[in-house]
Amino acid sequence: MRIREALGILVCGVFCFYVEAQSITDQTGLPEKRCSELQSTVDGKTFACMVWDNDEQKFSNPTQIEIYRDSQLALTIETDAPIRESHFWEGGNQLSVHVGKRGDPGAYELFDLTTGKRVGKLDSVSGVSALPQWAKGRAELDDESVPEGPAYSEQRTLWIAKVLRQVGAISPGMTRTDLLRIFTTEGGIFTREQQTFVLRECRYIKVDVVFSPANHEAEDRIMRISRPYLAYSVAD
Repeated sequence: MRIREALGILVCGVFCFYVEAQSITDQTGLPEKRCSELQSTVDGKTFACMVWDNDEQKFSNPTQIEIYRDSQLALTIETDAPIRESHFWEGGNQLSVHVGKRGDPGAYELFDLTTGKRVGKLDSVSGVSALPQWAKGRAELDDESVPEGPAYSEQRTLWIAKVLRQVGAISPGMTRTDLLRIFTTEGGIFTREQQTFVLRECRYIKVDVVFSPANHEAEDRIMRISRPYLAYSVAD
């Protein structure tokens, strides 16, 4: 989840915002290659910088996070093991850090961002469900928030059937305007002739479309459209 290039702003619910790499200098006064990942609290007043300093070793195995407020360094958090993930907690007053080598369960540490002291630690757990809320990442909390039960499963099945009918109604010979009634553009690299589109109702449902470019004022028409598939979002 570390930002290696400019990935745009990704909202992380109550936790943070991930900030564009190019905006690091503007937002904090830090040099561009100081942070491999930069998070901010929702109010934009506190930043957490995963220290990189253009050092390959620090990039792949970071062990230091700097906390900035009002463009000033407030405190530094150092860990004994590489940092795998971190996020703000308690409205930005605390920072949760998951440390450890890849492939190992690792440990979870909670730091107070006023004093810089560690106020919680968990060395190992039997599974994600056993983690305290502060140690769970965005993905785990999102998974827990999904309602379960027969009624919800039936609604999801009906919605997928609706999506398949909508996508099935798009066929070669139709125009971009026809496609854009239910889809919108995806980020990433594309050309006028070929592009990936995401469903307006769910950006993880995608289709790849090949167009026949039109001349003059005529509109491009669809030559081929793929079957719908699932994939994570691509940022510009």
